[in-house]
Amino acid sequence: MTVVNSKILIFIDWYKPGFKAGGPIRSISNIVDHLHEFYDFYIVTRDTDYLETTPYTTIIKNSWNKIDNASIYYLSNTNCTANMISKLIQEINPQLVYCNSLYSYFFTLVPIFYAKKYKIKTVLAVRGMLSQGSLAVKSKKKKFFLTFFKFINYFNDVIFHATTLDEKQAIENTFGKYIKILIAENLPHTKKGSFLKKLKTENELKIISVARIAPEKNTLFAIEILKNCKEKIQFDIYGPIYNQIYWDDCLKAISNVPENIKIQYNGILNHNDLEKTLNDYHCLLLPSTGENYGHIILEAMQNSCVPIISDRTPWRNLEIQKIGFDISLDDKLIFSKKIDLLAKMNNDEFQIWSKNSYQLGSNKSSCENLIRDYKKLFSN
Repeated sequence: MTVVNSKILIFIDWYKPGFKAGGPIRSISNIVDHLHEFYDFYIVTRDTDYLETTPYTTIIKNSWNKIDNASIYYLSNTNCTANMISKLIQEINPQLVYCNSLYSYFFTLVPIFYAKKYKIKTVLAVRGMLSQGSLAVKSKKKKFFLTFFKFINYFNDVIFHATTLDEKQAIENTFGKYIKILIAENLPHTKKGSFLKKLKTENELKIISVARIAPEKNTLFAIEILKNCKEKIQFDIYGPIYNQIYWDDCLKAISNVPENIKIQYNGILNHNDLEKTLNDYHCLLLPSTGENYGHIILEAMQNSCVPIISDRTPWRNLEIQKIGFDISLDDKLIFSKKIDLLAKMNNDEFQIWSKNSYQLGSNKSSCENLIRDYKKLFSN
């Protein structure tokens, strides 16, 4: 007897071959990679990448494309309408509609409206958008949005997907304790490979940042941290410039760093080139104001980079394990001291931290329990 898989219809603003939106794309891609044997995935997305207006050249827009174990429909700007969303939901007739955002009109609010109308189970992943750091950006607009949609009970019949206990608490704080929330941690990127021993010269350190240039990623904070470092540091920044005014402030700060600090912006890094690029660096620096998961943190560790991050991510208690540092944003000087500590290490000392980091990243790639959590999320 042929087993018919349940159909899951996912709505996400940006997806592969795009990569500039970062973590959310990885979150959905990893779900498909790990669970495509159990479910038939259909994904509706835009035909452009994040912050871009030129459509992809490798896809057929306004049509279904088969890419990496999922069927993907790329909506052109003119075809991105409520009527089209409704048509696609009826065409696929899924057992589940999964929305991968909170504030998106066409890829969350409209799909939820029609899923309710057609009595289809709906799951909403807020992807860290209710964390304190995220809510602090454009806070007035977000407060109005959340207050209004809570008042009209728009999300009452939706199952919220939280990836951590902290996110579950944030959802409850916003929408109340009587809504349904299920926890399923983010699935990791599957990487096969061995520990890469990177040559480390004493009193020198090569650091990378891979994140969009935006206040919530704290790019300016990272630059200011390095001003107080005494050792020889190379810091390379990769990522799309989300906020030009903010980036201008970053450039001004870069112009004032001491001679022992070299900072360079290298543009946007395609995810296909991420692993090869990470191999050239000792550390990842990401003092963000909040990460729901931090896919780049895991992928950096999988590639033997030592993480230097804020304490506002799920990756905690790293220093005691000689893996890296998760540091409070209240004290820039501590960041500077830890970076100098790593820079001062000789090659043998650094290899201990690098290997421990790799080991944690490798261990996180095993996810049988997580797959069970997703099956529960998709079946309830």
